Amino acid sequence: MNIKSFAFVGLCFGLICCAVAPVSHQVQNSFPIQKPFESVWTAIIETFAELNLPIMNMDKASGLITTDWMSADKTFCDCGSPGFTTAERETRGKFNVFLKKVSDDSCEMKINCNFKMIVFYTVSNPKKYRCVSTGKVEGSIYKSVSEKLK
Repeated sequence: MNIKSFAFVGLCFGLICCAVAPVSHQVQNSFPIQKPFESVWTAIIETFAELNLPIMNMDKASGLITTDWMSADKTFCDCGSPGFTTAERETRGKFNVFLKKVSDDSCEMKINCNFKMIVFYTVSNPKKYRCVSTGKVEGSIYKSVSEKLK
């Protein structure tokens, strides 16, 4: 192997090694709420409408609301870094909210988030990387629902 080839391989290896995995965050995604199911359900629907969240499925009987994939703020998740690249990146997220009746006057709301970063190295073959939640989405939804219940 000549010196130029060795240098090129070394440079490529160095750039790939710059990739960083996402860091796991301590996230609260379960919230007890001391209000009746009907009131909390209404507050969740109002929150989704205010935040313009695209509801994909909604089933009041099961207490489940799911969103479709949407563009996500990069502060909502940790995607790590795919390494040195100037390729265009897009962060997307989807989540579900599950409301469970605990008693006549209390519920539990669980929020599960999924995030991914799409890196467009080429238009026809984008790469997808799994991201982890920072807890900001869960906290902001809980805060909005709580404010509506006051």
